[in-house]
Amino acid sequence: MRLRSAAALTAAGLVAALLAACGGDGGSTGDGSDGGDVKTVVVWDRAGAEASARQAFFKKWNAKEGRELGIKVRFEPQATEKYEEIVRLGFQTERSPDIFHAPSAQMGGFVAAGWVQPLDGLVDDKLLEDADPYLQDTSELVWGGRPYAIPTTTFTVRLAINRELFEKAGLDPDDPPTTFSEVEEAARAITKAGGGDAYGVGLPMGWVGFQGWTLDLPILSAYGDLAQNGLFNKSTGKFESEKYASSVEHFRTLIKDKTVYPGAETMDYDVFLSSFAEGKVGMVLTSGSIVGGLQQLDSKVDLGTGPIPVPDGTTPVRSPMNAGFPVAISSRTEEPEAAATVFGVLVGPEMQETLAKNGIPPLSEEAWDSPVAKENASLQLFRPTDNDQQWPKNPGSVLSLEGKDTATTVIGLILEPDTDVDAGLAELATRYQKAWETGVENGEIEPKEFGR
Repeated sequence: MRLRSAAALTAAGLVAALLAACGGDGGSTGDGSDGGDVKTVVVWDRAGAEASARQAFFKKWNAKEGRELGIKVRFEPQATEKYEEIVRLGFQTERSPDIFHAPSAQMGGFVAAGWVQPLDGLVDDKLLEDADPYLQDTSELVWGGRPYAIPTTTFTVRLAINRELFEKAGLDPDDPPTTFSEVEEAARAITKAGGGDAYGVGLPMGWVGFQGWTLDLPILSAYGDLAQNGLFNKSTGKFESEKYASSVEHFRTLIKDKTVYPGAETMDYDVFLSSFAEGKVGMVLTSGSIVGGLQQLDSKVDLGTGPIPVPDGTTPVRSPMNAGFPVAISSRTEEPEAAATVFGVLVGPEMQETLAKNGIPPLSEEAWDSPVAKENASLQLFRPTDNDQQWPKNPGSVLSLEGKDTATTVIGLILEPDTDVDAGLAELATRYQKAWETGVENGEIEPKEFGR
C-alpha cells in the first residue's frame, strides 16, 4: 500500500491516511478477530523498495510460519515524506503500531516521549549480540546505555554517477569529482552535453532527508568530531554551524549555473529517483538505498560511484554512513511476545537475504556474501569498507530549540543568494548552543550521551 504524495497530505489528510493505515483500530487486537487465537502484529515502515521487499516477505510468512505460530503480520508502508508525522500522530492518537521503522535521527525524541521500549530482556539476546557493532553508547539507537532499536541495513554514502552521461560529457567515470569545485566543473560539462535533456546534479531539497543525507555529510566527512543537525563538536561541546558556509556557497553555485535538475526547491526523493533512473541526472549524493530504488524502477542506468565530495581545501577523514532502517517495538503494544517474535523475523537472516535480493544493502556479512548479493555489481558498490563509519548521535532530536531548525535555516540561505551567510549561520549556532546549555543545566540532556 502506498499513501498519497507528501504534497497532498494536509493535516486533515494525515488523519485520514492514519485511519486508513490503521484499519480503524489501535494496533494489536489479540481478540481473535482474525480467526481463532491469532494475534495480529501491526508493522509500519516507510514506503519504498525496502518496504516493498518486506511486505512481499510477510505475505508468504503469514501463510506458513505465521499460521503455525498463531501470528498474523499486518505490514503497512506509510507515505515517504510524511512518515515521521504519521508516526507521531499515531502515538498521539493511540493508533500506534506494535513495531515500526524508527528513524535513527528521531530516536532520541521517541525515547523521551516514551513511545519505544528497550530491547534488552524483551528480544532474543542473540539479536543484540549480532548487532553489537552498531549498538555502542554513541549510537543513535542507544540511550541511557540501553538499545531501543536494531538496524536492518548498512546505508553507506557515495556520489552516485551516471557513467554514460560522464562519458558523453568527456569526463572519466572512473575518476569522479572529489571536491565541491570539481563537482561544479563536472556538472557544467554534463549539463552542456545534455542539451536540455540531462543535468549535472540532482538536488532534492524538498526531501525530508536532504539535511541528513546531502547537506551534512560532506562536512562530517571533512571534520571527524562533528555530528549532524547543527554540527555539534563533541570535543568542544560547541555548535560549529558556520562550517555550513562552504555547502551553502556550493549549492548556490550549482543553482546559479543552472546545472541542477529543475525543481530542486520542492523535489522529494521519489522525483529525484525517477529523474536519475531515467538517465536525466549525472550525479547525486546518496546512500545505497538508490540501488533498490533503481532495481524497483527497472532502470537501465550504468551506475558508478565515487567518494563523498568535500569542501575545497579540506581532506576527507571518514565516510559517514548509517546502519539504517532500524526497527523498534512500541511501548504500547498489547502483544509483547508476539511482537518480539515478529521483530526477530524483521532483523533475522531470511529477511537479510530478502533485502539483498531486492538490491537493498543488508546489515550482515553473511547476506553481503550471499550469491544474490555478490552477483549484484551495483549493490557491491555500496558495500561497507573500513572508511565507512557509523555517524554518531547528535543532540538535535532532543533540544528544545527556539526558532527555525537547521534544515529550514540553511535551505533558506541557499535559496536566497542575497542573504548574509555568515550572519545567518552564526545566529543558528547561537540558538542551538543556547538550547544545548539550557538542556544540560535543567538536567534534560546528559552530555555523556553525545561524547562529552
